[in-house]
Amino acid sequence: LGGESLFAMEEQVRNLCKESRSANNRSAERRLKRLLGELTLEEAIGVIRAFSVYFQLVNIAEQHHRIRRKLYYELHTPEQPQRGSIAETLRQIARGKSGKAAKELRLEMQEVIDRLEVRPVMTAHPTEAARRTLLEKHRRIAELLTDFDAPELPRRQREVLAARLAAEVESVWQTDEVRQTQPTVLDEVNNGLYYFDATLFDALPSLLRELEVRLAEEFPGVTLRDGAAPLRFGSWIGGDRDGNPFVTAEVTWETLVLQQRHALRKYIATTGELSRRLSESIRFAPPSSELLKSLERDREDFPEIAIEAGERNAEEPYRQKLAFIYARLESSLRRNRALGSALLIDSPNSLISIRPGLPLIAALTRSRESNENVYRLGDQLWEDLRLLRDGLRSARALFAAEEVNRFMQQVAAFDLHVAALDLRQHSDRHTAALTEITRKFGLARDYSRMTEPERVEWLTAEIESPRPFVSPESVFSSETTETLNVFRVARRALDEISPRALGTYIVSMTRDTSDLLAVLLLAKQAGLFGVVREAAGDLSANRSQRVSHQLSVAPLFETIDDLRRAPEVMQRLFANPVYRQQLALRDNLQEIMIGYSDSSKDGGILTSSWALYQAQERLWQAAREANVELRLFHGRGGTVGRGGGPSHEAILAQPAGTVASRIKITEQGEVVSSKYSLPEIALRSLELTTAAVIAASLKHDASSSPRLPGWKEAMDVLSATAYTEYRRLVYETDGFYDYFTKATPVEEFQRLRLGSRPDRRRHTSKGLADLRAIPWVFGWTQSRHLVPGWLAVGTALESFRNERGSDGLALLREMYREWPFFHSTISNIEMTLAKADFQIARQYAERLAGRTPGRRIFAVLSEEYERTCRMVLAVTGEKRLLDKSPVLQRSIAVRNPYVDPMSYLQVELLARKRAKGAKTIAAGERDKLLYAILLTVNGIAAGMRNTG
Repeated sequence: LGGESLFAMEEQVRNLCKESRSANNRSAERRLKRLLGELTLEEAIGVIRAFSVYFQLVNIAEQHHRIRRKLYYELHTPEQPQRGSIAETLRQIARGKSGKAAKELRLEMQEVIDRLEVRPVMTAHPTEAARRTLLEKHRRIAELLTDFDAPELPRRQREVLAARLAAEVESVWQTDEVRQTQPTVLDEVNNGLYYFDATLFDALPSLLRELEVRLAEEFPGVTLRDGAAPLRFGSWIGGDRDGNPFVTAEVTWETLVLQQRHALRKYIATTGELSRRLSESIRFAPPSSELLKSLERDREDFPEIAIEAGERNAEEPYRQKLAFIYARLESSLRRNRALGSALLIDSPNSLISIRPGLPLIAALTRSRESNENVYRLGDQLWEDLRLLRDGLRSARALFAAEEVNRFMQQVAAFDLHVAALDLRQHSDRHTAALTEITRKFGLARDYSRMTEPERVEWLTAEIESPRPFVSPESVFSSETTETLNVFRVARRALDEISPRALGTYIVSMTRDTSDLLAVLLLAKQAGLFGVVREAAGDLSANRSQRVSHQLSVAPLFETIDDLRRAPEVMQRLFANPVYRQQLALRDNLQEIMIGYSDSSKDGGILTSSWALYQAQERLWQAAREANVELRLFHGRGGTVGRGGGPSHEAILAQPAGTVASRIKITEQGEVVSSKYSLPEIALRSLELTTAAVIAASLKHDASSSPRLPGWKEAMDVLSATAYTEYRRLVYETDGFYDYFTKATPVEEFQRLRLGSRPDRRRHTSKGLADLRAIPWVFGWTQSRHLVPGWLAVGTALESFRNERGSDGLALLREMYREWPFFHSTISNIEMTLAKADFQIARQYAERLAGRTPGRRIFAVLSEEYERTCRMVLAVTGEKRLLDKSPVLQRSIAVRNPYVDPMSYLQVELLARKRAKGAKTIAAGERDKLLYAILLTVNGIAAGMRNTG
C-alpha cells in the first residue's frame, strides 16, 4: 500500500536499528541518524506509520496468544490451572491452610464470599492514544485470528478469512491514527459504555459461573447467595470535574441519563432474545403458582399487551411474562428519554435553574411522568426475572432457567445505570464556594479566613441547623453556582434515575476534616443530608425519619504528606458527631481513596509505595478503633510510575487485613482497552482481580513473620533516603524541569486530543506542581527515560547496603524473597528499568535539551539509572534484568529495535519544529510537521504498550 520505495526505506531503517543495537554499533547509529535527517516529511510519515501499524498488529497477536494460552491450559492441563485463576487460587487455599479444619475454612470462605465486593472504576484519564475507530478494527482482526484457529479449516473458508483479514489490515493502514477533533466528555462517556456492550455484560455472568463451579469443587456448601453482585462497576466519566471545566452539571445529568438508557436498551435486547428462545408450553412445562399470580397483576397493568400476548402465546406463559417485562422496559426507556430532554434540576421544594448567574428559583413547574408501569429499581426487574426463573425451575426446565439466571446476574450487577457514577471535585472549589457564600452572609470572618478548628465548629453548627443554608433567591458567581448545581444534579439523579446511580463524592486534595464536612453542608442544601435529633446516644434508630437519600463522601489523599496525615484526619472526622450520623446512614462504611499517581510524582516511586502501604495499615487501625468499616479505593494508573503493574500481584501485596473482601480500583486510559476490549481477555482480567481479592481477604495467621518489624524498619530507612534524593533531583536541581520539557514531547501532548481534560489543574501554571501526573509519566515514557518508575531507588538501596554492609544486602534479599510487598515493588521497578533505554534517551538529551544543561542533567539521570540497575540485580540475584521473567525479557528485546526508528524520528522532527528558523516555515508545513510528531507519539505508545 505504501509502494516499493517506502518498503525499501523501512527495511533500510529497520536493519540499521538492529545493527546499531547488536553491539552498540555507533557507526550504524550515525548512518541511521543521517538517513532519517535527510527524509522529507512525507517520507518520514510513511516510515513512522509502517512501524506504528506494525505494532498495532503485533499487539493484537500478543493478546490473541494470551487467549490461546488460556485455552491450552483448559484443554491440556486441567489439573494445573492457569496462574492467578480462580481455580488455582481456590485450590491453593483449600490445600495450603495447614492445621485449619475443613469446616472452619469453609465458614471463613463463606464469610469472604458473602462480603465480596470488587469494583473496577472506568475513568477517562487521557492516556489512550488509539482512536476508538482503530480499536474496533483491532477487535475485528482479533476475532478473525480466532476463526483461523479452528481445526481442519477448509481451504475455501481459509481463503475467505484471509481476504477479510487483508481488508481489515488495509483499512487500518488507510485510517488516520491522529484524532482531528478534541473528544467531548459525552464522547468519552460513549467510549466507556462501548466496553460494557462489547465484553463486560457477557463476561460478568461467565465469571460468576466460574466462581460457583470452583467453589463447589474445593469448598462444598460454600455458595454465592441468590442476587449477590460481588462484582459491580463504577465510572468517573462525566463525574470527574477536578480540573476539567467541561464536566458541568448538565454533562453529569446527561451522563447519568445515557448510562441508564444504555442499560435499558441492553435489557430490552436480552429480553427479546429470551422471548424467542423460551417457547416452553404450559402442557409440558407447567409454571409455578407464583408466576401465574404475577401474570394476573401484569395483565391489569398492561391490558393491551395481555390481549396480544394471550392470543399470540396462549399456552406459553413464560413468553407472556417476558412480553410484560419487555413492555415495562420500553416504558422505562420512554421515561428515560423524557428525562434526557429536561435541562432543569429539581430541588426538594422548587425547580432550580442550572444556568450560572441566574437566581436559584425559576418560575416554572415540573410535570412528573407517571411512575406506574416502569422499573424504578433494578430490584424490580430482578424480581420479575426471579419469578420467571423459579417458574422454569419448578417445571424442570433447568437449562432455560439458567439462561434467565444469567440475565438476573447482569441486572444485579449493572442495575438500571450500568456503572455507579462517582463525582469528584477539588477541595479548593468547595472552599471558594463557601468563602463566597459566607461573604454574602456578612459573617465577621469569611470561610477562607477561618482556622481549621473554626471551620469545623461553624460547619458542624450549620449542618445541624434546621434552616436552609442558602437562600433560594441568592445569586452567586458562575463557579459557585456550578458547585451548588452538582449537588442538585446528584439529588435529582437519586430521585429520578436510581438510588444507586451515584457512587461516591470524592474530594481531591483532602487535607483536613473540614474538607469533608464542607461537602456535607453543600449536600444538605440539596436535600442529600440532614440531621435528625434523636434520643441521646442513639444514632441508628428511626432511620426512616432521616433524609431519603444520602451521598457517600470520600477523601482522596494524594501527596506524601497527606498520606502520612490521613489517619489523624480520619480520627478527627470519626469523632465528629455530625459526621458519625452520616456514617450511620451508610452502615458505618467509609470509603477512602489513596492516590498513587500524585504521591509518586511528589516523592518518587519507592517513597510513594511505602507511604501508601503505611497509610492503609494506619487507616484501618483508626477505623477499627472507631468501629468503622473501610473500603479502600486505589487510584492506580497504567504505568508503574502511576501505581500500575500486574493488579493480581499488587492486591496480594497489600498489608494484611486491609483488603477485607472489598476493593475499588481505577481502570485508566489504555489499561481499559488492553484489559476489556476482547471477551476472553476481559474475563481473564476480572478473574485475576477477583481471585486476588479472595486470597488477600482470608485471615492471615496471627503469627505473621517475626521478621516483619525489621523489614518495616528497613523500609523506613529506604523511603527516607529515596525521598530526600528524589526531591533533591526533581525539585531542587537547577534546570531539571526545563530538561523535562525540552527532552520530551510533553509540550506537544496537548495537540494529541487524547481526552477532554486539560493536562494542568490551572491553565496559568507553568511549573511542575500543577502538572498532572499523566503528562509527567507520558513524557518520560516517550523519551525512553521512564524516570518516574525508578528514580532515587538506586541511591536508597546502595546507601542502605553501604551503611549495613553484607548484612544490609542479605536483609534486602530476604525482604525480596519473603515479603510480597517488597517483592512486588522491586519487580515493578525492575520492569521499568528493563523498558527504559538510555541509548535512546541520550538522543533526546543531546539534540533537544541544550548542549551544557542537557548533558549535565542526563549525566545525573544516567548515573542513577545504572546505580538502580546494579542494585536491583544485587537484590534479585539475577545477572540481567528480568531473568526471572524470560517471556517479558524477550518481548522487550524483540520490540526495542522496532520502537527505535520512531524514537529517532521523533527526536529529528522535534528538533526541526523547535529550530530557530521554524517560525519561517509555512503554516501548512508546520501543521504537517506537528502531525508527523503526533504519529511518533502514537507509534511509541503502541510499541511500549504504555502511555501515561
